[in-house]
Parts: sequence; C-alpha cells; structure tokens
Amino acid sequence: MSSEEDFMGYVGDLTQAGTQKLGRITGEVNELVKHLKEAVAKVGKKGRVIHIAHSQGALLTSLASRQLTPLEMNQIEVIAFGGAAALKRTSLTPWGRVVNYYSINDPLLLVVPPAASALRSGFVGDDEFCFLAPRIGDPIRDHNLLGPTYAQALAWEGRRFQQTYQNVLQRMQRPLYLFLLALYHATLVRLGQAILAAIQLIAAPIQAAYWALHAQLMKLVIRPLASFIVLLARIIQEMIQKARNREQYQSAKIALEMVESNRRSRK
Repeated sequence: MSSEEDFMGYVGDLTQAGTQKLGRITGEVNELVKHLKEAVAKVGKKGRVIHIAHSQGALLTSLASRQLTPLEMNQIEVIAFGGAAALKRTSLTPWGRVVNYYSINDPLLLVVPPAASALRSGFVGDDEFCFLAPRIGDPIRDHNLLGPTYAQALAWEGRRFQQTYQNVLQRMQRPLYLFLLALYHATLVRLGQAILAAIQLIAAPIQAAYWALHAQLMKLVIRPLASFIVLLARIIQEMIQKARNREQYQSAKIALEMVESNRRSRK
C-alpha cells in the first residue's frame, strides 16, 4: 500500500496477502530469499543478519523460510511488527532470534491465531511475543511501522543491537559523526555571518561615497545639463516656428502679386 489513503493499493495488498496466506510462493518471496541468502553470505559464518519485517513482510518471511537452510536461519534474527504471520523458533525454523511485536489493537491479530492466543493467555512479554499499548488508539495508524506505537519498539531494538553487537567505539561513531556534522554546519553559518558583516562594513563607506558623488553630479552636472537641453530645445522649436511663419508670409505675398499682375494684364 503506497499510502493509508490508497484504497485500491490496500485492496491489492490484501488480495496478494490472501493468496500468500494459502502458501503461494510469489515473486516477492523469491526476492526475499535471494536477499537473505546474500546477506548471510556477506556477513560470513560468524556474522549476524538482523531482518525487520512489518505486516505482510512477516508472511513473506514465513514463506521464505521454506527455501532457507537451518544454518542460514540460525544466523538471522527476525523482528516482526504487526505481522500477517507469527514467526516462531522451531526445529524446522531455527531462527537465531524471533520476536513478534503487536499493538493490542492491531487488526492483523484477527487473522493470526497464534498471536491472538498468546495475547489472551496473558503472556505479553515472552521471548517470541511482545504486545504494546497503542499510542494513538486508531488500529490502522497504530499498525503503521513508523507510527509512535511501533517506532518505540524499533528504538528498543536499535539500542539492543548497539549493546549486543557494537563495542563502545562503534556506539560512539554515530553520535560523534552527528556532533561533527552539527559543528560543521554551525561553523558554516558563523563563517557566512562573519563574511556578510565584513562585506557590509566595507560596503557602507563605499555606498556613502557613491551617494555623495551622485548628489554632487546631480547638482553640478546632470541638472544644469538637463536645464540647458530643455532651453536649447525651446530655442530650436521657436526658430522652426519662425521659419514656418516666414514661409507662410512669403507664399501669401507672392499670391497677392500674381493677382495684381493678372488684373493689370486684363486692363
């Protein structure tokens, strides 16, 4: 399901999970088998693989176990959250460690009888089942792996992994890295602020000098030049107007002379 709002995707996931619940081996199961085998091979014979499964992922893990060897399973720790199948350590599935986390209002308890039976029995903190009080109260949202209910259990498992498989130096690596990263960003911010302050300090007198020069240019050059250009334009306009008036006067004089000449010729 791509999101809680994606109803069609939710229906598709339910349909697929239903066929897998009947034991059908799908492409997702084969991909998981390949992934787990490669992970075990990568860590070596003395290594440990931590496999986290949520919802349908637990069902895929259960089906994938049929294609894993006992030795491979023995190197894998399975941590399931709201699983569509309850995983257990048996002679056929000798996982290195198994724990099934369920919110007590998780809707998948309705389709996973072993988990529901464990909840009813009252053994809420044994080696294979751990039941959690819902943090939200909404079954769908409490089923979310990254919601507050299961996120708390994820944090527990993260601390357990550090304490079990990491030495003090390894556990300090991430906090040290985050500290150095925060220090780096803080240094960049301070450096940027210092550079900006220096630029402003240098730019302030330059800006003041620019505006002083601008004021002097306006007063001594630009405004007088603009006034001269306006005056020159007016003079040119008046000269053009006088020239046009003179042409009109000469044309009228010539016309009167022609009329007078015609009248004399008639006499």
